[in-house]
Amino acid sequence: MEKTRKAFGMLLILIFLVVYCFGAMLLAVHFLPDNRWVELIFYPIAGVLWIFPVMKIVNFMQPPEDDEEL
Repeated sequence: MEKTRKAFGMLLILIFLVVYCFGAMLLAVHFLPDNRWVELIFYPIAGVLWIFPVMKIVNFMQPPEDDEEL
């Protein structure tokens, strides 16, 4: 079960990152003004925001903790 959970999680992360990258690129190309300062702000923020959903997937991939251990 643990290997299946990790494999499924890795697949989810890969799919999410591809969709996120294309989404950020499309958002930047179609909606941002042609201004380097706006791009200088947008890309670092977009480059960090993907971490939060992926953290949830990584937590899903971890084995459940046993409450009975001392």
